[in-house]
Amino acid sequence: MTQQNILTNSQGQQLLDESRVDNILTIIKHTTKEFLNWWYVKMTVWHLRMLVRVSTILDDNLSISLLIKNFFLPWHRDFSLIGYVFGILIKILFLPIAILIYLLFSFLYFLLICIWVLLPIATLIYILKSLLGI
Repeated sequence: MTQQNILTNSQGQQLLDESRVDNILTIIKHTTKEFLNWWYVKMTVWHLRMLVRVSTILDDNLSISLLIKNFFLPWHRDFSLIGYVFGILIKILFLPIAILIYLLFSFLYFLLICIWVLLPIATLIYILKSLLGI
């Protein structure tokens, strides 16, 4: 039993099936559908995962969760009164600054995600405005 390829004839020439060629509207529809799926689903999920990653990196670099967890521990494990006072004082001064930086970067990245989602819509609106002369 020999295996035959339907795309080639007996002489080895490649056959083209021109009866199944997609028209331009089908190609545009498919391309638009794929673009919208990529832009609004795949890349939005990627950006949300990146937001979680940025959040983890910021928390790791600023040590926010570690400082909150060890808030009442003395500074550098110095169990004297000065170690406790200095440790709590440093954490009280550092934590609001670190939390502010964390919230600022998270908000800016979330704003980037919102701009990413709205960019194709805004582009279409500006194209239509320029074409219609509004």
